[in-house]
Amino acid sequence: MRMKLALGIYLVFGAVDGALGVTYFSTKQFMSYHAEAVGTPWQELDVGVQTLILALMKLAGGGWFALGVITIALALVAFKTHSVVARFTLPAAAFISWSASLAATWGVYQATGAPTPWGPSLAMIGFALLALLMDAPWSAARLCP
Repeated sequence: MRMKLALGIYLVFGAVDGALGVTYFSTKQFMSYHAEAVGTPWQELDVGVQTLILALMKLAGGGWFALGVITIALALVAFKTHSVVARFTLPAAAFISWSASLAATWGVYQATGAPTPWGPSLAMIGFALLALLMDAPWSAARLCP
């Protein structure tokens, strides 16, 4: 049962990453907290700056979408095959990606006071820890040959 709950958490991770990916990849301007952080509405930015920001948002969106697809596929394979390596890789990928998101959003919040979404990033790190503890892949791992 604990493994199934952990699988559910990882599938939610994949869905959230995929949704963020689609959102950031398909947007036509930056988010409202971005405008607050830079102190300028989208329409007042130079076209070159707009182009650069949208390119970076598409890059972030593509990365999030790829991570979402990979997370869902790896979670389904990991729990079907009981792959210990995959069951360690899933939380590692979540910790790394959401820690990067937390660092970025917290840094912008600290520097500008803009209401960045650092809280959800922190929550996702907590959910990754919960999934890791529920799954406990180390109990299935043979640490010594």
